Amino acid sequence: MRLWKNSLPLRLAVITGTVFITVLFAALLASYVTTDYLLKSSVDSALTSLARSTADSLPTKDWSQELPVRKGEEPQAYIQVVDSQGTVVYASNQEVLLPVEGDLLQQALHGGEIFTDAVGHHGHHGRLDVSAISDWARPFWTDKGGVRIIYWPLSEGKDGNYVLQVGLPVTENAKMLLNLGKILLAISLGAVIVVVAISAYLVWNTFKPLRKIIAVAEEIDGSTLTSRIEVPVSDATLNHLVEVLNAMLKRLETAFVTQTRFVNDAAHDLRTPLSALRSELEITLRQHRSEKDYIQALKGCLTEAEYMGSLTDNLLALAKFDSGLKMEIEQAIPLGPLLQRVNSEFGEFAEQNQVTLIMNLEKDLRVDCNQLAIERLLRNLLHNSIRYTPAGGLIELILRDRSNSGSRLGAEITIRDTGIGINPKDLPHIFERFYRSDGARRRDGGGSGLGLSICQSIVKNHGGTIDIQSERGRGTYVTIWLPYS
Repeated sequence: MRLWKNSLPLRLAVITGTVFITVLFAALLASYVTTDYLLKSSVDSALTSLARSTADSLPTKDWSQELPVRKGEEPQAYIQVVDSQGTVVYASNQEVLLPVEGDLLQQALHGGEIFTDAVGHHGHHGRLDVSAISDWARPFWTDKGGVRIIYWPLSEGKDGNYVLQVGLPVTENAKMLLNLGKILLAISLGAVIVVVAISAYLVWNTFKPLRKIIAVAEEIDGSTLTSRIEVPVSDATLNHLVEVLNAMLKRLETAFVTQTRFVNDAAHDLRTPLSALRSELEITLRQHRSEKDYIQALKGCLTEAEYMGSLTDNLLALAKFDSGLKMEIEQAIPLGPLLQRVNSEFGEFAEQNQVTLIMNLEKDLRVDCNQLAIERLLRNLLHNSIRYTPAGGLIELILRDRSNSGSRLGAEITIRDTGIGINPKDLPHIFERFYRSDGARRRDGGGSGLGLSICQSIVKNHGGTIDIQSERGRGTYVTIWLPYS
Protein backbone atom coordinates (compact mmCIF):
# COMPACT_ATOMS: atom_id res chain seq x y z
CA MET A 1 0.00 0.00 0.00
CA ARG A 2 2.85 2.41 0.82
CA LEU A 3 4.54 1.61 -2.50
CA TRP A 4 1.26 2.32 -4.29
CA LYS A 5 0.85 5.70 -2.56
CA ASN A 6 4.47 6.77 -2.99
CA SER A 7 5.03 5.65 -6.58
CA LEU A 8 3.37 7.76 -9.27
CA PRO A 9 4.88 5.67 -12.14
CA LEU A 10 3.42 2.49 -10.61
CA ARG A 11 -0.02 4.06 -10.30
CA LEU A 12 0.08 5.35 -13.86
CA ALA A 13 1.21 1.97 -15.21
CA VAL A 14 -1.54 0.11 -13.34
CA ILE A 15 -4.24 2.62 -14.28
CA THR A 16 -3.18 2.71 -17.94
CA GLY A 17 -2.99 -1.08 -18.12
CA THR A 18 -6.37 -1.45 -16.43
CA VAL A 19 -8.02 0.94 -18.89
CA PHE A 20 -6.52 -0.85 -21.91
CA ILE A 21 -7.46 -4.28 -20.57
CA THR A 22 -11.01 -3.18 -19.74
CA VAL A 23 -11.52 -1.80 -23.23
CA LEU A 24 -10.04 -4.94 -24.78
CA PHE A 25 -12.22 -7.26 -22.68
CA ALA A 26 -15.29 -5.21 -23.59
CA ALA A 27 -14.42 -5.49 -27.30
CA LEU A 28 -13.81 -9.25 -27.09
CA LEU A 29 -17.00 -9.81 -25.12
CA ALA A 30 -18.95 -7.77 -27.66
CA SER A 31 -17.43 -9.89 -30.43
CA TYR A 32 -18.46 -13.10 -28.66
CA VAL A 33 -22.00 -11.92 -27.91
CA THR A 34 -22.44 -10.65 -31.48
CA THR A 35 -21.31 -13.99 -32.91
CA ASP A 36 -23.69 -15.84 -30.60
CA TYR A 37 -26.53 -13.54 -31.61
CA LEU A 38 -25.86 -14.03 -35.34
CA LEU A 39 -25.68 -17.81 -34.99
CA LYS A 40 -28.87 -17.93 -32.96
CA SER A 41 -30.62 -15.62 -35.43
CA SER A 42 -29.59 -17.92 -38.28
CA VAL A 43 -30.99 -20.95 -36.44
CA ASP A 44 -34.20 -19.08 -35.59
CA SER A 45 -34.66 -18.10 -39.21
CA ALA A 46 -34.21 -21.71 -40.30
CA LEU A 47 -36.63 -22.91 -37.61
CA THR A 48 -39.27 -20.39 -38.67
CA SER A 49 -39.00 -21.38 -42.31
CA LEU A 50 -39.09 -25.10 -41.48
CA ALA A 51 -42.03 -24.71 -39.08
CA ARG A 52 -44.03 -22.77 -41.65
CA SER A 53 -43.44 -25.31 -44.41
CA THR A 54 -44.05 -28.25 -42.06
CA ALA A 55 -47.30 -26.78 -40.74
CA ASP A 56 -48.57 -26.49 -44.31
CA SER A 57 -47.74 -30.14 -45.07
CA LEU A 58 -49.02 -31.81 -41.89
CA PRO A 59 -52.17 -33.97 -42.12
CA THR A 60 -55.20 -32.49 -40.37
CA LYS A 61 -57.31 -35.66 -39.87
CA ASP A 62 -54.98 -38.50 -38.99
CA TRP A 63 -52.09 -37.63 -36.60
CA SER A 64 -50.91 -41.26 -36.54
CA GLN A 65 -49.20 -40.90 -39.86
CA GLU A 66 -45.51 -40.10 -39.49
CA LEU A 67 -43.89 -37.43 -41.58
CA PRO A 68 -41.08 -39.06 -43.54
CA VAL A 69 -37.66 -37.97 -42.31
CA ARG A 70 -34.50 -38.52 -44.29
CA LYS A 71 -32.06 -40.04 -41.88
CA GLY A 72 -28.32 -39.59 -41.94
CA GLU A 73 -28.44 -35.97 -43.08
CA GLU A 74 -27.35 -32.98 -40.99
CA PRO A 75 -28.83 -31.04 -39.56
CA GLN A 76 -31.58 -33.46 -38.58
CA ALA A 77 -34.83 -31.77 -37.54
CA TYR A 78 -37.02 -33.05 -34.74
CA ILE A 79 -40.73 -32.45 -35.43
CA GLN A 80 -43.70 -33.19 -33.22
CA VAL A 81 -47.25 -31.99 -32.54
CA VAL A 82 -48.71 -31.65 -29.05
CA ASP A 83 -52.19 -30.83 -27.89
CA SER A 84 -53.19 -28.18 -25.36
CA GLN A 85 -52.50 -30.63 -22.51
CA GLY A 86 -48.92 -31.25 -23.61
CA THR A 87 -49.57 -34.75 -24.98
CA VAL A 88 -47.50 -35.68 -28.04
CA VAL A 89 -49.98 -36.67 -30.78
CA TYR A 90 -47.56 -36.68 -33.69
CA ALA A 91 -43.77 -37.18 -33.90
CA SER A 92 -41.37 -37.43 -36.79
CA ASN A 93 -39.16 -39.72 -34.71
CA GLN A 94 -40.67 -41.80 -31.92
CA GLU A 95 -37.19 -42.57 -30.53
CA VAL A 96 -36.42 -38.96 -29.67
CA LEU A 97 -39.15 -36.69 -28.31
CA LEU A 98 -38.73 -32.99 -27.65
CA PRO A 99 -39.51 -31.66 -24.15
CA VAL A 100 -42.84 -29.91 -23.69
CA GLU A 101 -42.89 -26.99 -21.25
CA GLY A 102 -46.39 -26.11 -20.10
CA ASP A 103 -45.91 -22.35 -19.80
CA LEU A 104 -44.30 -22.07 -23.23
CA LEU A 105 -47.06 -24.25 -24.68
CA GLN A 106 -49.75 -21.95 -23.32
CA GLN A 107 -47.89 -18.87 -24.58
CA ALA A 108 -47.72 -20.40 -28.04
CA LEU A 109 -51.43 -21.27 -27.99
CA HIS A 110 -52.34 -17.67 -27.12
CA GLY A 111 -49.56 -15.50 -28.50
CA GLY A 112 -47.76 -16.97 -31.49
CA GLU A 113 -44.42 -18.71 -32.01
CA ILE A 114 -41.97 -19.11 -29.09
CA PHE A 115 -38.23 -19.96 -29.20
CA THR A 116 -36.36 -21.79 -26.45
CA ASP A 117 -33.13 -23.72 -25.87
CA ALA A 118 -32.73 -27.18 -24.35
CA VAL A 119 -29.87 -29.53 -23.55
CA GLY A 120 -29.98 -33.11 -22.39
CA HIS A 121 -29.14 -36.74 -23.12
CA HIS A 122 -30.95 -39.79 -24.35
CA GLY A 123 -32.87 -41.32 -21.44
CA HIS A 124 -34.74 -44.60 -21.02
CA HIS A 125 -36.75 -45.97 -23.95
CA GLY A 126 -34.98 -43.61 -26.36
CA ARG A 127 -36.66 -40.56 -24.90
CA LEU A 128 -34.67 -37.28 -24.83
CA ASP A 129 -34.36 -36.26 -21.16
CA VAL A 130 -34.18 -32.46 -21.62
CA SER A 131 -34.34 -29.52 -19.20
CA ALA A 132 -34.63 -25.86 -20.06
CA ILE A 133 -31.27 -24.12 -20.06
CA SER A 134 -30.86 -21.04 -17.85
CA ASP A 135 -30.50 -17.61 -19.47
CA TRP A 136 -26.88 -17.07 -18.40
CA ALA A 137 -25.85 -20.47 -19.80
CA ARG A 138 -27.61 -20.27 -23.14
CA PRO A 139 -24.57 -19.05 -25.09
CA PHE A 140 -22.69 -22.18 -24.00
CA TRP A 141 -24.51 -25.07 -25.72
CA THR A 142 -21.87 -27.75 -25.32
CA ASP A 143 -23.91 -30.93 -24.79
CA LYS A 144 -24.30 -33.26 -27.76
CA GLY A 145 -28.06 -33.19 -27.30
CA GLY A 146 -28.42 -29.37 -27.35
CA VAL A 147 -31.31 -28.20 -29.53
CA ARG A 148 -33.05 -24.97 -30.42
CA ILE A 149 -36.84 -25.39 -30.38
CA ILE A 150 -39.71 -23.36 -31.84
CA TYR A 151 -43.31 -23.64 -30.62
CA TRP A 152 -45.56 -22.93 -33.64
CA PRO A 153 -49.36 -22.70 -33.11
CA LEU A 154 -51.49 -24.75 -35.50
CA SER A 155 -55.07 -24.31 -36.60
CA GLU A 156 -57.60 -26.63 -35.03
CA GLY A 157 -57.12 -30.32 -35.62
CA LYS A 158 -59.69 -33.00 -35.13
CA ASP A 159 -59.74 -32.59 -31.33
CA GLY A 160 -58.99 -28.88 -30.77
CA ASN A 161 -55.91 -26.55 -30.73
CA TYR A 162 -52.42 -27.91 -31.30
CA VAL A 163 -48.83 -26.69 -31.30
CA LEU A 164 -46.09 -27.74 -33.68
CA GLN A 165 -42.61 -28.19 -32.17
CA VAL A 166 -39.58 -28.11 -34.44
CA GLY A 167 -36.08 -28.61 -33.05
CA LEU A 168 -32.69 -28.21 -34.73
CA PRO A 169 -29.41 -29.45 -33.23
CA VAL A 170 -27.00 -26.66 -32.30
CA THR A 171 -23.97 -28.84 -31.68
CA GLU A 172 -21.88 -27.23 -34.43
CA ASN A 173 -22.80 -23.75 -33.26
CA ALA A 174 -21.83 -24.73 -29.72
CA LYS A 175 -18.48 -26.04 -30.93
CA MET A 176 -17.92 -22.86 -32.91
CA LEU A 177 -18.70 -20.68 -29.89
CA LEU A 178 -16.55 -22.84 -27.65
CA ASN A 179 -13.59 -22.52 -30.02
CA LEU A 180 -14.21 -18.79 -30.36
CA GLY A 181 -14.28 -18.47 -26.57
CA LYS A 182 -10.95 -20.31 -26.29
CA ILE A 183 -9.40 -18.09 -28.95
CA LEU A 184 -10.69 -14.91 -27.31
CA LEU A 185 -9.49 -16.10 -23.91
CA ALA A 186 -6.02 -16.77 -25.32
CA ILE A 187 -6.04 -13.35 -26.96
CA SER A 188 -7.10 -11.76 -23.66
CA LEU A 189 -4.34 -13.43 -21.66
CA GLY A 190 -1.74 -12.51 -24.26
CA ALA A 191 -3.05 -8.97 -24.45
CA VAL A 192 -2.87 -8.60 -20.67
CA ILE A 193 0.81 -9.51 -20.71
CA VAL A 194 1.54 -7.25 -23.68
CA VAL A 195 -0.45 -4.31 -22.31
CA VAL A 196 1.18 -4.54 -18.87
CA ALA A 197 4.64 -4.69 -20.45
CA ILE A 198 3.93 -1.79 -22.82
CA SER A 199 2.36 0.32 -20.05
CA ALA A 200 5.35 -0.24 -17.76
CA TYR A 201 7.76 0.57 -20.60
CA LEU A 202 5.91 3.74 -21.64
CA VAL A 203 5.60 5.02 -18.07
CA TRP A 204 9.26 4.23 -17.35
CA ASN A 205 10.39 6.08 -20.47
CA THR A 206 8.04 8.98 -19.76
CA PHE A 207 9.53 9.49 -16.30
CA LYS A 208 13.14 8.95 -17.42
CA PRO A 209 13.75 12.67 -18.18
CA LEU A 210 12.05 13.57 -14.90
CA ARG A 211 14.41 11.28 -13.01
CA LYS A 212 17.35 13.01 -14.70
CA ILE A 213 15.92 16.40 -13.72
CA ILE A 214 15.57 15.24 -10.11
CA ALA A 215 19.14 13.89 -10.09
CA VAL A 216 20.54 17.19 -11.41
CA ALA A 217 18.40 19.25 -9.01
CA GLU A 218 19.57 17.20 -6.02
CA GLU A 219 23.18 18.15 -6.78
CA ILE A 220 22.43 21.88 -6.52
CA ASP A 221 23.00 23.48 -3.12
CA GLY A 222 23.89 26.86 -1.72
CA SER A 223 27.39 26.73 -3.20
CA THR A 224 26.22 25.75 -6.70
CA LEU A 225 23.24 28.04 -7.25
CA THR A 226 24.84 29.24 -10.48
CA SER A 227 24.25 25.78 -11.96
CA ARG A 228 21.29 25.22 -14.25
CA ILE A 229 19.35 22.11 -15.22
CA GLU A 230 20.34 21.13 -18.75
CA VAL A 231 18.44 17.97 -19.65
CA PRO A 232 17.46 17.45 -23.31
CA VAL A 233 13.71 16.85 -23.18
CA SER A 234 11.42 16.50 -26.19
CA ASP A 235 8.21 16.77 -24.17
CA ALA A 236 6.82 20.31 -24.08
CA THR A 237 5.50 19.94 -20.53
CA LEU A 238 8.84 18.73 -19.15
CA ASN A 239 10.62 21.46 -21.09
CA HIS A 240 8.36 23.97 -19.40
CA LEU A 241 9.16 22.35 -16.04
CA VAL A 242 12.90 22.71 -16.72
CA GLU A 243 12.40 26.37 -17.65
CA VAL A 244 10.40 27.01 -14.48
CA LEU A 245 13.02 25.28 -12.31
CA ASN A 246 15.85 27.23 -13.94
CA ALA A 247 13.94 30.48 -13.44
CA MET A 248 13.43 29.54 -9.80
CA LEU A 249 17.14 28.78 -9.44
CA LYS A 250 17.95 32.16 -10.93
CA ARG A 251 15.66 33.86 -8.42
CA LEU A 252 17.21 31.85 -5.60
CA GLU A 253 20.68 32.80 -6.79
CA THR A 254 19.71 36.47 -6.94
CA ALA A 255 18.11 36.30 -3.50
CA PHE A 256 21.11 34.46 -2.06
CA VAL A 257 23.57 36.97 -3.54
CA THR A 258 21.40 39.87 -2.38
CA GLN A 259 21.13 38.40 1.11
CA THR A 260 24.88 37.81 1.30
CA ARG A 261 25.60 41.32 0.14
CA PHE A 262 22.93 42.68 2.48
CA VAL A 263 24.48 40.95 5.49
CA ASN A 264 27.99 42.04 4.52
CA ASP A 265 26.90 45.63 3.96
CA ALA A 266 24.90 45.71 7.19
CA ALA A 267 27.88 44.35 9.11
CA HIS A 268 30.15 46.92 7.44
CA ASP A 269 27.79 49.82 8.14
CA LEU A 270 27.41 48.76 11.75
CA ARG A 271 31.12 48.18 12.19
CA THR A 272 31.97 51.72 11.06
CA PRO A 273 30.01 53.61 13.76
CA LEU A 274 30.97 51.02 16.37
CA SER A 275 34.65 51.54 15.53
CA ALA A 276 34.22 55.30 15.63
CA LEU A 277 32.36 55.06 18.94
CA ARG A 278 35.05 52.82 20.43
CA SER A 279 37.88 55.07 19.22
CA GLU A 280 36.15 58.17 20.58
CA LEU A 281 35.73 56.56 23.99
CA GLU A 282 39.28 55.18 24.10
CA ILE A 283 40.82 58.54 23.22
CA THR A 284 38.64 60.33 25.75
CA LEU A 285 39.63 57.93 28.56
CA ARG A 286 43.38 58.06 27.97
CA GLN A 287 43.77 61.25 30.00
CA HIS A 288 41.83 63.67 32.09
CA ARG A 289 40.01 66.25 29.98
CA SER A 290 37.98 69.37 30.45
CA GLU A 291 34.22 69.37 30.68
CA LYS A 292 34.00 70.87 27.20
CA ASP A 293 36.05 68.02 25.73
CA TYR A 294 33.87 65.43 27.48
CA ILE A 295 30.72 67.08 26.14
CA GLN A 296 32.19 67.12 22.64
CA ALA A 297 33.13 63.43 22.89
CA LEU A 298 29.68 62.48 24.17
CA LYS A 299 28.05 64.38 21.31
CA GLY A 300 30.15 62.39 18.87
CA CYS A 301 29.12 59.15 20.57
CA LEU A 302 25.47 60.22 20.44
CA THR A 303 25.72 60.90 16.71
CA GLU A 304 27.10 57.43 16.08
CA ALA A 305 24.46 55.87 18.33
CA GLU A 306 21.69 57.71 16.49
CA TYR A 307 23.05 56.50 13.17
CA MET A 308 23.16 52.90 14.41
CA GLY A 309 19.60 53.25 15.70
CA SER A 310 18.43 54.58 12.34
CA LEU A 311 20.25 51.80 10.50
CA THR A 312 18.73 49.17 12.79
CA ASP A 313 15.24 50.59 12.24
CA ASN A 314 15.76 50.47 8.48
CA LEU A 315 17.03 46.89 8.61
CA LEU A 316 14.03 45.82 10.68
CA ALA A 317 11.66 47.55 8.25
CA LEU A 318 13.21 45.76 5.27
CA ALA A 319 13.12 42.44 7.11
CA LYS A 320 9.40 42.96 7.75
CA PHE A 321 8.78 43.67 4.06
CA ASP A 322 10.84 40.63 3.02
CA SER A 323 8.82 38.38 5.31
CA GLY A 324 5.67 39.18 3.34
CA LEU A 325 3.92 40.63 6.37
CA LYS A 326 1.13 42.90 5.15
CA MET A 327 0.68 46.40 6.54
CA GLU A 328 -2.45 47.38 8.38
CA ILE A 329 -4.35 49.43 5.82
CA GLU A 330 -6.65 52.25 6.92
CA GLN A 331 -9.69 53.23 4.88
CA ALA A 332 -9.99 56.46 2.85
CA ILE A 333 -7.05 58.42 4.28
CA PRO A 334 -6.93 62.05 2.98
CA LEU A 335 -3.53 62.64 1.38
CA GLY A 336 -3.70 66.47 1.38
CA PRO A 337 -3.37 66.95 5.16
CA LEU A 338 -0.76 64.18 5.30
CA LEU A 339 1.44 65.94 2.71
CA GLN A 340 0.99 69.29 4.44
CA ARG A 341 2.05 67.78 7.77
CA VAL A 342 5.24 66.28 6.31
CA ASN A 343 5.98 69.50 4.43
CA SER A 344 5.72 71.48 7.67
CA GLU A 345 8.10 69.09 9.44
CA PHE A 346 10.82 69.78 6.86
CA GLY A 347 10.27 73.56 6.69
CA GLU A 348 13.08 74.36 9.16
CA PHE A 349 15.47 71.84 7.57
CA ALA A 350 14.80 73.40 4.15
CA GLU A 351 15.45 76.91 5.49
CA GLN A 352 18.75 75.77 7.00
CA ASN A 353 19.79 74.53 3.56
CA GLN A 354 18.36 77.64 1.87
CA VAL A 355 15.92 75.57 -0.19
CA THR A 356 12.36 76.63 -1.00
CA LEU A 357 9.49 74.15 -0.46
CA ILE A 358 6.20 74.69 -2.31
CA MET A 359 3.06 72.57 -2.53
CA ASN A 360 0.57 72.11 -5.36
CA LEU A 361 -2.50 70.10 -4.32
CA GLU A 362 -5.04 69.83 -7.15
CA LYS A 363 -7.64 68.45 -4.80
CA ASP A 364 -7.91 66.45 -1.62
CA LEU A 365 -7.62 62.80 -2.65
CA ARG A 366 -8.26 59.78 -0.46
CA VAL A 367 -6.67 56.34 -0.65
CA ASP A 368 -6.60 53.23 1.50
CA CYS A 369 -3.13 53.19 3.05
CA ASN A 370 -1.00 52.92 6.14
CA GLN A 371 -0.49 56.53 7.26
CA LEU A 372 2.77 55.91 9.12
CA ALA A 373 4.28 54.10 6.14
CA ILE A 374 3.28 56.84 3.67
CA GLU A 375 4.67 59.50 6.02
CA ARG A 376 7.95 57.58 6.23
CA LEU A 377 8.02 57.34 2.44
CA LEU A 378 7.56 61.09 2.02
CA ARG A 379 10.09 61.93 4.75
CA ASN A 380 12.77 59.79 3.08
CA LEU A 381 12.17 61.37 -0.32
CA LEU A 382 11.96 64.96 0.96
CA HIS A 383 15.07 64.49 3.09
CA ASN A 384 17.02 63.28 0.03
CA SER A 385 15.74 66.16 -2.11
CA ILE A 386 16.75 68.78 0.44
CA ARG A 387 20.17 67.18 1.02
CA TYR A 388 21.02 67.08 -2.69
CA THR A 389 19.53 70.44 -3.71
CA PRO A 390 22.03 73.37 -3.56
CA ALA A 391 21.24 76.64 -1.79
CA GLY A 392 18.70 78.69 -3.72
CA GLY A 393 17.07 75.57 -5.15
CA LEU A 394 13.39 74.71 -5.37
CA ILE A 395 11.45 71.59 -4.32
CA GLU A 396 7.83 71.16 -5.40
CA LEU A 397 5.41 68.68 -3.83
CA ILE A 398 2.45 67.88 -6.14
CA LEU A 399 -0.71 65.83 -5.55
CA ARG A 400 -3.11 65.06 -8.41
CA ASP A 401 -5.58 62.56 -9.79
CA ARG A 402 -4.02 60.29 -12.42
CA SER A 403 -4.62 56.87 -14.03
CA ASN A 404 -1.76 54.41 -14.44
CA SER A 405 -0.67 52.58 -17.61
CA GLY A 406 -3.52 50.10 -17.10
CA SER A 407 -6.10 52.93 -17.00
CA ARG A 408 -6.70 52.37 -13.29
CA LEU A 409 -7.41 55.54 -11.35
CA GLY A 410 -5.25 56.55 -8.42
CA ALA A 411 -3.48 59.39 -6.65
CA GLU A 412 -0.14 60.62 -7.99
CA ILE A 413 2.39 62.26 -5.67
CA THR A 414 5.29 64.03 -7.35
CA ILE A 415 8.43 65.45 -5.70
CA ARG A 416 10.38 67.60 -8.16
CA ASP A 417 13.62 69.34 -7.24
CA THR A 418 16.34 71.40 -8.92
CA GLY A 419 19.15 69.50 -7.22
CA ILE A 420 22.39 68.00 -8.48
CA GLY A 421 20.61 65.06 -10.12
CA ILE A 422 21.67 61.43 -10.39
CA ASN A 423 24.34 60.02 -12.66
CA PRO A 424 22.71 58.01 -15.51
CA LYS A 425 24.84 54.95 -14.69
CA ASP A 426 23.49 54.98 -11.13
CA LEU A 427 19.77 55.22 -11.99
CA PRO A 428 19.24 51.46 -12.59
CA HIS A 429 20.66 50.71 -9.13
CA ILE A 430 19.18 53.40 -6.90
CA PHE A 431 16.63 51.01 -5.33
CA GLU A 432 19.28 48.43 -4.44
CA ARG A 433 20.04 48.08 -0.77
CA PHE A 434 23.17 49.87 0.49
CA TYR A 435 23.79 51.26 -2.98
CA ARG A 436 25.43 54.68 -3.04
CA SER A 437 26.01 56.73 -6.12
CA ASP A 438 29.72 57.12 -5.43
CA GLY A 439 30.11 53.29 -5.18
CA ALA A 440 32.00 53.61 -1.89
CA ARG A 441 31.20 51.51 1.16
CA ARG A 442 31.10 54.43 3.57
CA ARG A 443 28.48 56.76 4.98
CA ASP A 444 27.73 59.81 2.92
CA GLY A 445 26.17 62.56 4.89
CA GLY A 446 24.59 60.12 7.31
CA GLY A 447 22.81 57.98 4.71
CA SER A 448 22.85 54.20 4.93
CA GLY A 449 21.80 53.41 1.35
CA LEU A 450 18.53 51.84 2.51
CA GLY A 451 16.10 54.75 2.22
CA LEU A 452 15.04 54.25 -1.41
CA SER A 453 14.79 50.49 -0.92
CA ILE A 454 12.36 51.09 1.93
CA CYS A 455 10.41 53.59 -0.21
CA GLN A 456 10.05 51.04 -2.99
CA SER A 457 8.90 48.34 -0.55
CA ILE A 458 6.28 50.66 0.97
CA VAL A 459 4.84 51.57 -2.43
CA LYS A 460 4.75 47.96 -3.63
CA ASN A 461 3.05 46.93 -0.40
CA HIS A 462 0.26 49.38 -1.27
CA GLY A 463 -0.07 48.05 -4.82
CA GLY A 464 1.42 51.21 -6.31
CA THR A 465 4.45 52.23 -8.36
CA ILE A 466 7.43 54.52 -7.86
CA ASP A 467 9.54 55.97 -10.64
CA ILE A 468 12.60 58.24 -10.54
CA GLN A 469 13.81 60.29 -13.47
CA SER A 470 16.86 62.50 -13.16
CA GLU A 471 19.26 64.54 -15.20
CA ARG A 472 22.71 65.35 -13.91
CA GLY A 473 22.93 69.02 -12.89
CA ARG A 474 19.24 69.74 -13.54
CA GLY A 475 17.34 67.89 -10.83
CA THR A 476 15.30 64.81 -10.00
CA TYR A 477 11.65 63.92 -10.63
CA VAL A 478 10.12 61.30 -8.28
CA THR A 479 6.63 60.01 -9.13
CA ILE A 480 4.56 57.86 -6.77
CA TRP A 481 1.23 56.35 -7.83
CA LEU A 482 -1.17 54.85 -5.29
CA PRO A 483 -4.40 53.14 -6.44
CA TYR A 484 -7.82 54.05 -5.18
CA SER A 485 -9.63 51.32 -3.27
